Amino acid sequence: MQSNRVGRLSRALWRDTRVLVGQFRVPLLALAVLLGGGSAAFALFYVNPETGQGMGLVEAVYVALNLVFFSPVVPFPTTPGMRLLTFVIPVAGLALVADGVLRFGVALFNRRGRKEAWQVAIASTYSDHVVVCGLGRVGYRVVKELLRLGEEVVGIEGDESAPFLDEVRDGQVPVLLGDARRREMLEKARVQAAAAIVICTEDDLTNLDIALDARELNPAIKVVLRMFDDQLAERVRRGFSIRTAFSTSALAAPVFAAAATRAQIDHSLYVDDVLLNV
Repeated sequence: MQSNRVGRLSRALWRDTRVLVGQFRVPLLALAVLLGGGSAAFALFYVNPETGQGMGLVEAVYVALNLVFFSPVVPFPTTPGMRLLTFVIPVAGLALVADGVLRFGVALFNRRGRKEAWQVAIASTYSDHVVVCGLGRVGYRVVKELLRLGEEVVGIEGDESAPFLDEVRDGQVPVLLGDARRREMLEKARVQAAAAIVICTEDDLTNLDIALDARELNPAIKVVLRMFDDQLAERVRRGFSIRTAFSTSALAAPVFAAAATRAQIDHSLYVDDVLLNV
């Protein structure tokens, strides 16, 4: 288990770094071109005015790096072109470092400050997991039970102020904030590689919409659907081949009824229209 978590963390770090490089590719590429061009110019054209000698490529790279930070380490050149380059490298380097490279470094090492992006990076490493859409009271309890059963879980919640988000994250569950009806949100949660999806928002049509999108992304995925209308739940089972569509009122009714009797019943539920009392 520990090695699995370390491997997942390593993959998430690699994925997140690639995303950051893509976001800051322009300033990073420009800085690389500046350093590469400057190093090549010093290696080919610089002549030390004191010794009359040139320099090798490794020394040229060292000189160019120092110039970016206004720290020349060789005598000022004598040729006009090299003198101009000696001024251009630090000015352009400062602009690039201030504009993009510094922000890239802060983002790279401050992953907690980029909480949502880091959650997406972690979720991208999951497969054969369970996606839970809607982390309200029902969704939170579903996540707890899945974790107790040893399942790996990725959560999606549309309300960033939902009361159970911290508790879910404390269970090492990546939580993606956004509308699960958007296909890209399901893709971020790796629905295409998931074993099952549990959809338990508080709107029947929203739940059905998410279920159909999940089926399109992953035809083999097991769909567990929360529905408030038991008649609609039955139609969904028949019409969309979603065999696990549950009406919350139908599930709750036998529990309330059992609690109102004098019988010593701890649990009450239906299995294929047969009421079981335990």
